Amino acid sequence: TMEFEIMPAFHGELKALEESYQVAKAEGMTHSGELLTLIEQMKQVAVKGKLEAVTSWIAEFLETGEKLVVFATHHFAVDAIMSAFPEVAVKLTGESSMDERQKAVDQFQNNSAVKLFVGNIKAAGVGITLTSASTVAFVEFAWTPGEHEQAEDRCHRIGQKNAVNIYYLISNAAIERKIAELIQAKSAILNAVLDGDMQGIRNLSIFKELAEQF
Repeated sequence: TMEFEIMPAFHGELKALEESYQVAKAEGMTHSGELLTLIEQMKQVAVKGKLEAVTSWIAEFLETGEKLVVFATHHFAVDAIMSAFPEVAVKLTGESSMDERQKAVDQFQNNSAVKLFVGNIKAAGVGITLTSASTVAFVEFAWTPGEHEQAEDRCHRIGQKNAVNIYYLISNAAIERKIAELIQAKSAILNAVLDGDMQGIRNLSIFKELAEQF
């Protein structure tokens, strides 16, 4: 896990959202749509506040000459990263056509000049092979450990010759720290289970625990 400082310009907005969240929670809205909305807003501010630092980390990694797969959830995060590396990056989101999807994968897999793959976790986390990279970085996080595991497996597939390194690029915002903590805890449970309803465990969302603990 790599942790980055939130830029000062975002501190006030994040603090106000955190205070609104605590007020809503105190009023008994633990399972309401209002809490989910506030969590989503906090997540977005946290991501925006760390994007400059994350982009610098990606640039430093690419200087090694190795390829990198980056997963995010919001279009603004994907677009910000893409705009920083226009000559060496391809992207795949829910808006990508089937042709664009395949072209992005083929370029990343076969073109030595294409060093960075930027994908939406849901759209790019299944059904594709990205074994030309052995490093995956999550800029944002899904609600279930199964989605992360599936995304990681894009590089773990047959044809991968190297050990795959996984990075979680979190901010020092409390909301992201808590989400990363819960995802890692549930991933440990998932990996420890040998029998039983694996699909049910994969699909467990962290939202309930987040609303109760944050």
